[in-house]
Amino acid sequence: MYVSANHKNGKPIQMNDNYKRQLVLRKLYPHAKVLMNVYGDLEDGSHSDGWVKNPSSKSLRYLVSPKVKSYKEKKFTGPMAQHSRLRENPQVLKTAISFPWPNS
Repeated sequence: MYVSANHKNGKPIQMNDNYKRQLVLRKLYPHAKVLMNVYGDLEDGSHSDGWVKNPSSKSLRYLVSPKVKSYKEKKFTGPMAQHSRLRENPQVLKTAISFPWPNS
């Protein structure tokens, strides 16, 4: 089932019990200054990386937003965006390497 979220802040419309527990703990998260969330979409109609639905991936924004100064999301698509293949995806690796140094 596809569940949408608020696109501005990532707050999910529906929250399962696990997410609600994380929400309670968000005040304990460290004060990160910058965070990037990468997620995949197989573009097969599942709105997921085959394991995690995109609205769930995007809901990280809502969990960490009170603590992080900067938050960015990057969606990767296609077969290499499959959950266990993201770490092998050359585009993901390039993004991760260049993220701390965007003007390099």
